Amino acid sequence: MWRRISSFPLRGVEERLRAHMKLVLMTTELLRDLIEGCINYNWSVVQSVAERIAMTEREADDVKRSVEVHLYSGALFVGLKEDFLRLAEAIDQIADKAKDASRALASRQPEKAEMEELVECHAKVREIVSGTVEIVKILERSVEMMSKDTKASLQLAHEVEKFEEKLDDLKLEALRYLTKREKSISTLTYLQARDFIFLLDMVADAAEEASDVITAMIVKSGA
Repeated sequence: MWRRISSFPLRGVEERLRAHMKLVLMTTELLRDLIEGCINYNWSVVQSVAERIAMTEREADDVKRSVEVHLYSGALFVGLKEDFLRLAEAIDQIADKAKDASRALASRQPEKAEMEELVECHAKVREIVSGTVEIVKILERSVEMMSKDTKASLQLAHEVEKFEEKLDDLKLEALRYLTKREKSISTLTYLQARDFIFLLDMVADAAEEASDVITAMIVKSGA
């Protein structure tokens, strides 16, 4: 599809976007280690993983900047440059929100008794994290297929949208579990857990936003 939009070679843009996407996926995959450290009440692991997420997010930022430089210097139609820039920025927001979520969780260590009160919530949050990783993997496949099979890429982009709706439902369930235990934990712990859940939801929202950009690019190309 990209090559049909423009007669100019896009290999440099493709390669950088895919490298960017892989780093962004890594930040979300690390959320699994983060939540396991939390459930096992190992805050040294939580803090270590949060730092790894931040480092990976910085690497992703560097690659995104290389995409921007390549777009600036490349001989591409202006409208196409803007589309690629929007896509890179949308993808980058996924890593940004994953970093924010990890920092919210690592910011303070709740009492162990409070964590035990949230056992029901743990299972639901673990499910959200797994779903968040999966939605970003689907997005990665959509990005990968853009220059190979636009129909498959579009279908994957639509799958991201549907998956995000499922994650919205899981978020509400997790919040209900959390609210049930609100009086058994401190206000700070309640707010910390709530913010983490909301920030996880923002990761999925960012993936959906990126899928919307892909859909718009494919529709605009008439491919």
